[in-house]
Formats: sequence, structure tokens, C-alpha cells
Amino acid sequence: MAPERWKGEDRIMEKDSVKGTKTCGGTGSVSKAHSSTGTAGKACEAPKAAEDYIRKALEMGADHAVFFRTGDIEFDPRSLLKCMFGCSSWGKDHTCPSRPGSLKPWEYEQIFRRYSWGIIIHSHNKKTSQEISFAIESQAFTDGYYMAFSLSDCSICPECGGRKGLPCADPRKARPAFHSVGIDVFKTVRKFGLPIETLKSGSDEQNWYSAVFIE
Repeated sequence: MAPERWKGEDRIMEKDSVKGTKTCGGTGSVSKAHSSTGTAGKACEAPKAAEDYIRKALEMGADHAVFFRTGDIEFDPRSLLKCMFGCSSWGKDHTCPSRPGSLKPWEYEQIFRRYSWGIIIHSHNKKTSQEISFAIESQAFTDGYYMAFSLSDCSICPECGGRKGLPCADPRKARPAFHSVGIDVFKTVRKFGLPIETLKSGSDEQNWYSAVFIE
């Protein structure tokens, strides 16, 4: 298959032999997004572990799984507005950014910029997305990446116990959503040519994204 050029990027990507996997290849200069974060020369150099985690994600049912450098992540504190106004989870769910002690978007950004790379998982199923990201976080931890941390829309319970004043049913697995920590998920995943659109009706196909910041 002919190389696929990422829109807005100077890098050239090629489909791997594993369906849905994208790894760096070909030629091309490093984009500003990478050089500004000190990853020049590494933008198209995915660690061997990343290939293993991508393969694991696809085997577990992900529609897509891609390697990212932290410079690819678009941080934007405006995402908090979408949580505060119009979301029924605000002030109720345990993984909501309104929970007591929750960090501010700019504080989360300082933390996540300490990582250098990770994996983004795409699925049309919310629960699948969360299960895969947590499985990869767990695998990365046992592989020695002890700071690995996943972000996903929580789907552990049909309804969060926080809405009934109950404690979290599984705090070991509960994680904040990708967007709830001040990340523009739309702008981020579109860099990789991944599908995401605002929903026009309740019958529209949904795209669920989770991520694992690994090292």
C-alpha cells in the first residue's frame, strides 16, 4: 500500500502488516510540534514496546491504535467548559473533574508533559476502549514503565455510584476521561487521520478514544 501522508505533518506513515497499525517509516522532516518538545530525530522512531502495545490493542478489539509523542497532544483548558456545562456527570461521578481534590487542566498538562510517548486507542465501544487502555497500562507497568497511566471514559458501572452517594466500585481501574484533563481530543486524533465528528443525533456512530501515557 502506498505511504499515507498525515495531513498537516511532514512525516510519512505506512500501514503495518497488522491491520490498523501505523508505524513511522519512509522519509520526511520533523514537524514543528515535535522539534519544539525536544523530540527532533525521534518523531518517527517508535520504541519496540509501542509496537507490542499497538498489536495488543488491536488483538483486544480496538478499531485503531496509534503511537504518539507527547508533542502530538493538544492541551486546551477550554475542554473543562464542556464538562462544567451540559454534562450530567458534573458534580456527581467519581472520575469527573469536579470531584474533590481534582487538578486543574493546566496542572494536568504539567504532569502529562513529563511523559514522552504513549498509545491512543480508538473503538466504537466505550467499554472496549477502557478495558484495552487499562490492560495496556497494566502491561506497561509490569514491563518496567512504572509511571504508565491511562485515560478513558469510565464504563465500569452502568451508573456511577457517586450519583447515589456510594464509594467508587473499583478505584483500581477508575480513570479520568481523555478530554477531562484539559486535552482537545478532536484536534489530537485528527492529526492521525482518525475519525471523530460532533454527533448530529443519538443514532450517529460514536467514536470512543482512550490513551495510555507510558514513559
